[in-house]
Amino acid sequence: MRKLNVIFIAWLAAAPAAFADSARITWEWYNAAEVYQGRKATGPADQRLAAHYFRLAADKGNIAAAYKLGEIYETGQGVTRDPVQAFSWYMKAAARNDKHGQLKVGWCYQKGIAVTADPSIAAIWYRTAAENGNIWGYHMLAFMLADGDGVKKDEALARRYLELSLPKTNDHWAKWKLAQLIAAEDLKRAKTLLKEAAAAGNLQAAEDLKRMQ
Repeated sequence: MRKLNVIFIAWLAAAPAAFADSARITWEWYNAAEVYQGRKATGPADQRLAAHYFRLAADKGNIAAAYKLGEIYETGQGVTRDPVQAFSWYMKAAARNDKHGQLKVGWCYQKGIAVTADPSIAAIWYRTAAENGNIWGYHMLAFMLADGDGVKKDEALARRYLELSLPKTNDHWAKWKLAQLIAAEDLKRAKTLLKEAAAAGNLQAAEDLKRMQ
């Protein structure tokens, strides 16, 4: 019995070091994947190697790599495009509290990618991502609140979320939507937002601006 206790204590002492080594190697694989993915003259072979190393890291529990695999399967870089696999890896990342994976799961539910479209579930994931620090979660929620898509329509909250997210996203569609929401009380600012959106290539904003002249 004493011998077993000694073995158990030795195992406990070695476990943290083994875990640290395992975590370290996953980041080495992740970094190798980013090197292959980020080369200026990236070719199919580089993309396949990037996918390979992301997969090694993800299979060992690296959540950032799981999210990257979701992107790879969504776009078909280095692998055959597979929305089901993409959703699966996004969900694995989201379940481990990855804010980027949470946003992507929301997107999949909103657009019906690999799952049945359900805007109410999409809104839940967007809110989760937002509360976890992903500013794009507030961006997506704002549009849903403004249109009553999957949630109760709430233009005041939509405006609040756009005011919160726009300084960081600088998204021209967000400028267009915010202009719609504030036009009745602040026409001058609404026109400014539409001008900025139109300058960024938003044709709808350009049309709306003409109607306001």
